Amino acid sequence: MRNYFQRRRQVKYLRQLLREARHARNMREDIASPQVLERLRAAQAQAARVLATSAWSELAPATGELEQAIIQLRPPRPWNAWRENIEIILVALAVAMAFRTYFIQPFKIPTASMAPTLHGIHYLPQARATLYDRLPFNLIKWFIFGEWRVEVRAQSFGRLSIEAGPQESRLMIVAGAYHVVPKGMYEHVRDGQMVVRGQLLASGTRVSGDHIFVNKVIWNFRQPQRGEIMVFKTSAIEHPQIKVNEHYVKRLVGLPGETLQIQPPYLLVDGQRAADAPGIIRLSSQQDGYAGFQLGGRDFRPGDYLAAVSNRIALGAEQYFACGDNQFNSLDSRYWGPVPRANLMGPAVFVYWPISKHWGPIR
Repeated sequence: MRNYFQRRRQVKYLRQLLREARHARNMREDIASPQVLERLRAAQAQAARVLATSAWSELAPATGELEQAIIQLRPPRPWNAWRENIEIILVALAVAMAFRTYFIQPFKIPTASMAPTLHGIHYLPQARATLYDRLPFNLIKWFIFGEWRVEVRAQSFGRLSIEAGPQESRLMIVAGAYHVVPKGMYEHVRDGQMVVRGQLLASGTRVSGDHIFVNKVIWNFRQPQRGEIMVFKTSAIEHPQIKVNEHYVKRLVGLPGETLQIQPPYLLVDGQRAADAPGIIRLSSQQDGYAGFQLGGRDFRPGDYLAAVSNRIALGAEQYFACGDNQFNSLDSRYWGPVPRANLMGPAVFVYWPISKHWGPIR
């Protein structure tokens, strides 16, 4: 019985060697000498004959000869296992880069312009640290939920002065040292209070913005549709607050050939209220955190596009109109006009990180 299982393992190994021999021959046939190739061919023929005729007395010699023939054709190299692993990693990276370039590409939402549909980086108040804010639980918390506790502490001793900062933040000034406190953080001190170096001024939880996948293929087979959340390049878009060669994420609300107008909280398309897409209906509802469509020229410099109820814009044959869902905090087509078709990359289809109520297909 033991001889049976031992022979079975030897047969299995010989078959594996035959596969390896074919692979080695295909890889090195063009550079190997005729003598080495002939030895491998003869060893392969002998091994195949042993397996076909069940000549088990010749099993061990045939296996040894085939092993030596393979080694002669493909001598072992130093760090061979590491080389193979590195080759596999490089091939995987090349495939991933090609996939990213032509099919699906990841992006992150940096701002609140698409809230409440998609969230950018934001802060939640948190007065005290919990067990989950300590190692190793804080790493797990960040890896799954994208949440990380942050604290702002005084850099010096003195009387505290609080002023308004950029992007709705607060500036806490102590003896000439500026401390930026993002909107949403819990403040432990009040204006005019004396503080000491290292004292906790504010604390909170930093929540990473939603990370999304964009389908770069689908619009090659169909036209973009109203209500889709799209990613586009900012090239050829002129506005003093637009960064060149960046990617923006907005909702597509206007299609080529249409005339648009805003009568808060509704978007009018060719004189009729737009109600042909779930995303547009939600935005117009003024419910669940949506403010409805609003005129431009509020927090940003008044533009020439839809800044008043009487304004209309007629889109050209290759032009699209993009708006953020957070209409009171979105720099979009209301301020800098249509987006050319050539700038469109594709619709956002899935939130893959962090795990939150937004995780999953994007509506």
